[in-house]
Amino acid sequence: MRQTRGMYLISMVAETLDMHPQTLRKYERAGFVAPPRIGTLRTYSDEDIARLRLIKHFVDDLGLNLAGVEMALTFTGDLLQMRTRLVNMSVYSEEIGDSIGQIDSMLARLGVKVVKRVESGNNDRRDIGEGWMGAGPGETLEFGEVEEVQGL
Repeated sequence: MRQTRGMYLISMVAETLDMHPQTLRKYERAGFVAPPRIGTLRTYSDEDIARLRLIKHFVDDLGLNLAGVEMALTFTGDLLQMRTRLVNMSVYSEEIGDSIGQIDSMLARLGVKVVKRVESGNNDRRDIGEGWMGAGPGETLEFGEVEEVQGL
């Protein structure tokens, strides 16, 4: 289900993310986001903004082109879905914990880290919100240093 909290116009999103509006339109044409329209105006949700932050990380920090971003978004989403299924299993075992650790390691190679959400008391949305792309309850995603792949 698509989250609809927040409705932001392209100019506000561009300023918030430090992106040119044309870049946002390019990402829409590439199919990375699909902001609904009110008349001719694009409206972006909190989920759209979170996804755009991840795309910005892939482009600016990892140097990916559009094809790489598409693959990284798919890979990240799939890993987060697997992680969520494992975390939500009714029986928890050491093997499940090891699998979650492996998934976290793969995400770290993309510079994506699942962390416990810190309640700040304000509504600063600099991270990806709970529930987006499989971040579990009480968790959020952060972007940072890309971990080196061992053995390659």
